[in-house]
Amino acid sequence: MKEYSTAKQVTSAFLHRRKGRWNTKDILVAGMIAVVFAFVQLGITYAFMAASASVGPVYARLLNGFWFMSGFMALSIIRKPGIGFISQAIAGIVMTPLTPFGIMILFGALVNGLLTELVFFLTRYKHYSFPILAIGMCVLSIVYTLLEFGPSGYGGLALPVQIAILATSAISGAICGWLCKRLTDSLLRTGLLSGYSHSRT
Repeated sequence: MKEYSTAKQVTSAFLHRRKGRWNTKDILVAGMIAVVFAFVQLGITYAFMAASASVGPVYARLLNGFWFMSGFMALSIIRKPGIGFISQAIAGIVMTPLTPFGIMILFGALVNGLLTELVFFLTRYKHYSFPILAIGMCVLSIVYTLLEFGPSGYGGLALPVQIAILATSAISGAICGWLCKRLTDSLLRTGLLSGYSHSRT
């Protein structure tokens, strides 16, 4: 009886490890998500630049959350460690030759990928509900903005403006977290994500 119990535990551990490994389908799905959102993020990048110049950084930061969409979508669908980073990295590679920032876009995408993985690492890759997506992207959006305070010169602005920039960044993250959950559920209903039905929770 004891030997049977031990064998069962070993088998369970093996299956758990296998479940966490990427397969070809995972890479293809992550890649497709990355390419789609690379062009979304490309448009957002130019929109952000235009908004910053015309209406100021407070309103421009409402676009923040979209820069995390690729990684969050990939992880909310595939649910395997590292897949969010891979998706963000692929998106960054696609975007690199199409923006005036060059390799810095790829560097930013890699940082975003690491931050995205951190959110789900803290939940042990077990929770993908709307609150996790919204709060996680909200926090990352704020962190992303804080990292740009120096290069963007936000530190020299009036304190109320700085607070407003952080507030709109948080709002953007929460909205994009909600959008990520809605998009995932909508894709599941179409049947295009056969094999990933667990993403409904």
